[in-house]
Amino acid sequence: MIWNQTRGFVGLAIAALATGCPVMVEPCVEGDEPTCDAGALPADSCNTLEEAASPDCTLTLCEDREAFLSETADGGADVDFYSVTLPGGLTPRSLLSVRGGYGGVPQTPINFSVNVLRTGADGGLQTVASANNQRMGAALPKNVEVTQPFSESNARLVVRVSDVGGVTPPRVDNRNPYRINVCVQDNPDQNEPNDMTPTPIALAASNGVQQGTSSGYLATNNDLDAFSFPVSGARQIIYLRISSTAMNLMPPLAYRLAFTLKNPAGMPIAEGVMDNEFLQVDLSTARLAPADGTYRLEVFGYRQPNQMTPVPGDLRLRYDVEVRVMPDLDTSEGTMGNDTAATARPVNLALGAPTTLTGRIAYVPDSEWFRLNLPSRSGPAVLRYELLPTGAAGRFPPLAMIPTRQIRVAQEITTGATIADRQNNCATRADLCPRSFEDPFSGPGQLVNGLCRGPGIDPPQCLLAERNEEFQLPPFRSQKNFVGAIPVPPGVTSLLFTYSDTGKGRVKYADDREWSIRVVLEDDPDEAMRTTIPTVALGSTLTEARGVLTHGYGKTIAFEDLNDGQGIRGPNDYDATDTDRDAFRFTYGGAMGDQTWQLEWTIGNADGGSRPAGTVALELRFCEGASQADGGCPGRTSILAPRFDLFTPWYLPRELPNRRIQYTQMQQGNATIIRVEPVACYCLAQQFVAGGAFQMSVVAVDRTGNDPIPFSVRQSISAYPGTYANPDGGTTPVSCPGNTPDGGGGCRFQLAN
Repeated sequence: MIWNQTRGFVGLAIAALATGCPVMVEPCVEGDEPTCDAGALPADSCNTLEEAASPDCTLTLCEDREAFLSETADGGADVDFYSVTLPGGLTPRSLLSVRGGYGGVPQTPINFSVNVLRTGADGGLQTVASANNQRMGAALPKNVEVTQPFSESNARLVVRVSDVGGVTPPRVDNRNPYRINVCVQDNPDQNEPNDMTPTPIALAASNGVQQGTSSGYLATNNDLDAFSFPVSGARQIIYLRISSTAMNLMPPLAYRLAFTLKNPAGMPIAEGVMDNEFLQVDLSTARLAPADGTYRLEVFGYRQPNQMTPVPGDLRLRYDVEVRVMPDLDTSEGTMGNDTAATARPVNLALGAPTTLTGRIAYVPDSEWFRLNLPSRSGPAVLRYELLPTGAAGRFPPLAMIPTRQIRVAQEITTGATIADRQNNCATRADLCPRSFEDPFSGPGQLVNGLCRGPGIDPPQCLLAERNEEFQLPPFRSQKNFVGAIPVPPGVTSLLFTYSDTGKGRVKYADDREWSIRVVLEDDPDEAMRTTIPTVALGSTLTEARGVLTHGYGKTIAFEDLNDGQGIRGPNDYDATDTDRDAFRFTYGGAMGDQTWQLEWTIGNADGGSRPAGTVALELRFCEGASQADGGCPGRTSILAPRFDLFTPWYLPRELPNRRIQYTQMQQGNATIIRVEPVACYCLAQQFVAGGAFQMSVVAVDRTGNDPIPFSVRQSISAYPGTYANPDGGTTPVSCPGNTPDGGGGCRFQLAN
């Protein structure tokens, strides 16, 4: 058995052929082996320039020729030569196209190289065209293609095919044949030559829009097609689209189509490139023209950074260019625009009077900035905002399939002598810049700190609310989360309000559709009366505490997974104040020992409707020591929220038969009443009662709207244990568990943290 470095165990392969056994061949699976061996060498010919002139080595125009780059007799690299004669009648529009390689096979070690030669005036060979397939490793092999102008009729050319070479041992492939094809055709691009002198695109008026079209091919290596069109008038928008009807090209397009739009001074104002060569070509943009004059559009094949090889052309793809020039119809822009905080359009709000902000995202980047000037007032207020349904279609199709719009409301922080002081105050002082996050390194924390400490932002901007379009979540496709209600302290005189697109690259969004957002500043009388925490004494009859939750998006319980699209808050939204909290301090009225606790609350429906704008939960802090005058005390905070399914009361083992309905809900007039049933045996343990008081904060939960939520909480206490109706249908009431034999207290009810 003889080991051959280029073909493997040759003796074994020959023996297998002789005995009729299956041939054992070396697999070609990684793509970086020196060989891709099929066993015996295929027939080899056309190995010299002299052989190229023979009929067997003459190529037929526009037909594939198959052959192998296999090992030569001396073990060296295989090189194949072919001749081809071009037709007569060629013109300056004629193109010579050479295509070859191993495209269509899974692996080959060959780095395919093709050179087109011709005999020069001195009798030596001159290169007409050349290309290398720089495929390395396990990547799928690609074809190489060269297309370039060639107008010499009846020319006789020589095509040299080989591996790129430069390695030992030489790379060969006697399993997979390569293909080579030489063809001549006219350039289908009627605009050529337009690499330097652009092809004018004539614009014609239609419905207030100047529009025109053209088309082209990137037919040859490093081809660049230039077009031009005029723009004149104040605040003109240029809409540009480059597209093609060709799709699913196999093999895929030989390049990634790209474009650059340049202003009259020759400076780029827009660029775009297809993500990959497999996609159907479709690139678009909309830009605000910076000046009058002639604009230049350049269409070309994208060149990777540091790419030294030519970008090949492709005769299969015709692209179409559409240009529209139109005046900006956004009256909020004015003459200077409102795309930055410095140019924000001032809007004066009157207390209680709704104001509608309007505009268009008509180009990129088009951020709509408004400065809401607030009226003077002595008490707290709430700013409410709501995105209204979008009107008619714009004057061009949306630039991206997935919209990425955003609303932000921010307050400028001016406290501090220097910008560093103001930034630090914004980022660290919750009394100046409220925040609903605890961890500054969390997503919301980094978002807020980034705006507080943003370079060049002075005054720093304290983010109060942010709404992000969640188009991937079907319930949010109508931007139903683009509503909010935020508290505004008396000293705040202005707010920055923005509506913009946040997309990057090809997902940058604009649609020229008019939008409107309703904003209103309302007094918050409920908050104004809460200068101190009210104290309410509990007794044997129901005692009521009232309030209104006026702002915030509320906590989430049933709507905890924001990706489900429940409620009106998206998974990436932010509120500096998550919910209005109405706090109360309740005393036990001198009672001692365990106390039965009767509890129910009522929620008013929104605007007289059939359901409230959300539900409420109770944040409870029970004192485990002496309470303080402000209601604070040593202890822990627990959350009480209703569950309307069956679950086991605290005093029973957790077996299935012990499950009970402990909360009930009913509609009564224009309100929803939630009651804790006696079977739940809610009670207040004596160690809490000994503290003298407990604190309750009522918070909004699982909001479905931003309307205020009026509520009342009714409670009573009485000696423990109480009784409840027999759940098994008996007529004798059942007592809650009393004192245990070991002398422990009967009330051991506890709320979860």
